[in-house]
Amino acid sequence: MAAEEELPPSKLGTKDHWDMVYERENRVFDDIGDEGEVWFGEDSVDKMRAWAHENLEPSATPIRVLECGSGNGTLLLSFLTSPGPDPQAFHLTGIDYSAGAAKLGASVEKARRETLEDEDELDEDDVLNPVTCEWRVGDLLRDDIDETWDLVLDKGTFDALALSQEPVAEAGNRLPSLVYPERVARLVKPGGFFLITSCNFTEEETKRRFTREGVPFTFHSSVPHKSFSFGGKVGQTVCTVAFTRDADEPTTGRSQFLAPESARASPIPIGTPAQTGVKVLESRWVPPVAPLYLCIDCGGTKTEVVVATTDGIVSRAINGTSNMAEVGAQRSSEIIIDTVLHAVGGIGCRKPAPGHERVNPNGGLACPVGFEDIWIGISGCDTPLDQRTMSDLLSPFFGQKVTVQNDALLLGGAMLSLAVPWGVAVIAGTGSIVVALDVDKDGEVVQAARRGGHGYLLGDDGSAYDIGRCAIRAAVHTYDAGEEVPGGLADKIRAHFGVSETGELLGKVHALDLSVDPVTATNAQKLRISSLAREVLTAFAASPPDPLAVTAVEEAIAPLATSVVRIAKQMAARPLPDGSKRSFADAALIMGGGVIRQDAYRAVFLKVCKDAGVEFGHLAVVDDVGGKGALGLVDRAKRAHGEAV
Repeated sequence: MAAEEELPPSKLGTKDHWDMVYERENRVFDDIGDEGEVWFGEDSVDKMRAWAHENLEPSATPIRVLECGSGNGTLLLSFLTSPGPDPQAFHLTGIDYSAGAAKLGASVEKARRETLEDEDELDEDDVLNPVTCEWRVGDLLRDDIDETWDLVLDKGTFDALALSQEPVAEAGNRLPSLVYPERVARLVKPGGFFLITSCNFTEEETKRRFTREGVPFTFHSSVPHKSFSFGGKVGQTVCTVAFTRDADEPTTGRSQFLAPESARASPIPIGTPAQTGVKVLESRWVPPVAPLYLCIDCGGTKTEVVVATTDGIVSRAINGTSNMAEVGAQRSSEIIIDTVLHAVGGIGCRKPAPGHERVNPNGGLACPVGFEDIWIGISGCDTPLDQRTMSDLLSPFFGQKVTVQNDALLLGGAMLSLAVPWGVAVIAGTGSIVVALDVDKDGEVVQAARRGGHGYLLGDDGSAYDIGRCAIRAAVHTYDAGEEVPGGLADKIRAHFGVSETGELLGKVHALDLSVDPVTATNAQKLRISSLAREVLTAFAASPPDPLAVTAVEEAIAPLATSVVRIAKQMAARPLPDGSKRSFADAALIMGGGVIRQDAYRAVFLKVCKDAGVEFGHLAVVDDVGGKGALGLVDRAKRAHGEAV
């Protein structure tokens, strides 16, 4: 049989990349409780969990489940509950070679268990399972693991390892893509199951790789995903395949899984295409005549490309940051183009974009599809010069002139869906900003005024950092006044900073780690404060709320709400672009960011605005900026054509 074609190398196949990813995701989780990215989306988690429920026999003893490359643990933790009526005990193990992933998995587990203690959070037909979890740091390709499990799971781990060219010395210097199936087979007990979801390999390719000679698996079943039909062929971008472990093969030892010496001489040569970190989260085929709408959200931590039609979102891809201020204009445009090409690769539409022959005559990259409308927001792209520079870099690729804005304006996608003439967007997450938005005569969302967005030293009112700072200040004030009450948030703050008395807090808060560079030390100091916000918001949402938390949250909210009130009243005094008078009843307040999405926080924020005389006719909380932006373009086009929205 001919050798399988290997994938081109990518940073997604390196441990350094994932260590960096999970370092960032742990910071975000500590700040605002965001669990991080779910590879292939929640739908894939649901499908894998449903397969396990249907195929694992009930057991009087805990069923042992292992996830290879467990990441944030969302798949493994789906076993905390089962469709009723009877609970099933599980012993869950997550293994990842990144210590940050193990830490994040444990944190997410703790939060999930706390949430599930509230019976209202359980689906009506679900039951809680007696479950024990352990999170390990280990290298599945190189460590000897002398255990077996009833079910071994993989959601994207084989995809990532197949993008590595680093040979495995312990397995004859062969590539990870060749070694991984053999090592995984050792972890499944005879008669047990291996369930894998992949987006880099088709179902047939997955079957071949995991049933080849030397890998004691037999194909069991596959799980259907959304498919497309084009040119007489049916296909899909994600596959989930189940295998059973052959009962007559030994489960321990190493040599039986090594290929002959002749096959272990050196890694397979792979060429040198440009590395890419793009992940396609969803993609489905659309008819070639379907109009396409594109929203590109370039934030400080990731680049997200969303493609929609009149039937909804059809494709979504993410990449690393393309923040212009961090990576520069040229690199930002390259990341954007790379992500767009991956996003459109699976939709099957090949309508050429207009003007390619005229705009891009010299063989440069050209987008293989045309878009009815394009909306691009890039963080760090604030000045007219920056925006012209990015437009000049991207327009030839799209074959049409594109307008580039700061990414905060993408919250205006909710305005397009609501069909309002103006509004105010407020972001309160790790940082904060307030932007007044108008819909101009051409139906474009434009910035009319702005307050904030100047970083934690000069602004970030109402953000996670600000909440942490206000909580520390309130605790110290209470202590200094001799009014400290034992228990509650004050105990949480002392534990957070590792001190026994509140009087020791200031030394810890101001301390800098002199063993590292100043930027790293300053960021760590900031993180210590902002990561306290989650404890504060939890105490604030409790019944009754903690008094210190109430003081901290109200103090943090006040200046942010003031910015919204002032900018709203400023806008109300101006006429709309068409000359008509503005009305708060016709305006929308659009809210984004992990902090303002908290119900208790948002309720106080809105009350402060209302008490100051500003109450918007429309409210929108946006947690999918790119998706809302793309769908907003669709809604605007429908109205322009006289269609109902």
